[in-house]
Amino acid sequence: MLLTNAPPSPSPRRLSDDTQRQLLARYQRSDLTQRAFCEQVGIPVSTLQWWLVKTRRQAARDTPLTFTEVSLPEVAQPDRGVGTPWAVEIRTDRGVTLRLREPVAPADLVALLHGVRC
Repeated sequence: MLLTNAPPSPSPRRLSDDTQRQLLARYQRSDLTQRAFCEQVGIPVSTLQWWLVKTRRQAARDTPLTFTEVSLPEVAQPDRGVGTPWAVEIRTDRGVTLRLREPVAPADLVALLHGVRC
């Protein structure tokens, strides 16, 4: 076992939010890879990657939720009867829920799903 009296390495300093935004903007304007940019400005690649993740998450939260009306082919129009249970319910990983009172042909279902960008 080797014991030394070397001082502990200093903890990395936290950059201000303004500095982070400036560096992100510089990176996005540059044609550099993440590694090359980070070497140039002296930050770890993982730090830049974390800032990019946080920025994308914030942008996703700030994007307003919108609804899109999608027209079904005439053969796929459900009966509007009250109390009829759903024949088909699809929940996508993007948070879209489709409920149909009547089954539809697979080709019509594909067209519907493409229409709502699922």
